[in-house]
Amino acid sequence: MRTRQLAHLMAADVAATSQTFERTPRLTARRPRDLPQIGMPVAGEGLLSQDGRTCTLRPGDFAIYETSRPFTWNLSPDWKLRVYTWPRASIALAESGSQQLTATPVRADSALGRLLSPVLSNLMDPGCEVSPAGAIRLADEIAELAITAALEETEPDDPDAQARQLYTAVLHHINAHIDDPSLSPQEIANTFYISTRTLHRVFARFDTTVATAIRTRRLESCRQALLSPRNAHHSLTDIAARYGFTNPAVFSRTFTNTYGTTPSRYRKLHR
Repeated sequence: MRTRQLAHLMAADVAATSQTFERTPRLTARRPRDLPQIGMPVAGEGLLSQDGRTCTLRPGDFAIYETSRPFTWNLSPDWKLRVYTWPRASIALAESGSQQLTATPVRADSALGRLLSPVLSNLMDPGCEVSPAGAIRLADEIAELAITAALEETEPDDPDAQARQLYTAVLHHINAHIDDPSLSPQEIANTFYISTRTLHRVFARFDTTVATAIRTRRLESCRQALLSPRNAHHSLTDIAARYGFTNPAVFSRTFTNTYGTTPSRYRKLHR
């Protein structure tokens, strides 16, 4: 196994002989982990199953899957699998949305596969060096591109296609304006020329709320800001306020509940 950390994105190469990996319902319940991942064979062949779908992946092909739900990898003969892992909070996709995309193959020779497969491959290249701020942006953009590629491969008669398109567009809007203090359901509804009721209905279809999406992304922006050397001289209160957390106690409690440690300790551990 070989690994590389790019901000909040972990890339790993795993190689072995033929074998099967299974994350069973029992294991998922006993050791819950909520990590969106991409698997891409570099050598050999992989058979990925999750959420009622199964796909065969060959070198350069890739697919999204989630550790929060059972899945199975069958890999053969002598294989190498490249795995990319993000924390759930950094991905602008609700779990219900991910269930529509998991185990959906993006082929190396597809339109977006030709663009993204080389990028994923080159991330493990020792010569691929970027600044800490660039690594954060790169990690986010790769996740967005992978989701877009998987969406392009979903069935065209998806009954939620129109709602999913609006939902995704709103999430992108939230990401782009996360440091805007006026960001709110009303502002978003005005931007997209829809009622707030319609906006809330769309998010309800994906088992979440607009407020949750905004709070999650603001919290993740704070976490990324804590990692950036550019913010080394900014206090926790300043960083929290930059992304809408005006109450330091609420910020600290929410951060700790999400990431398992306090903001100050997180910052010290990752310096």
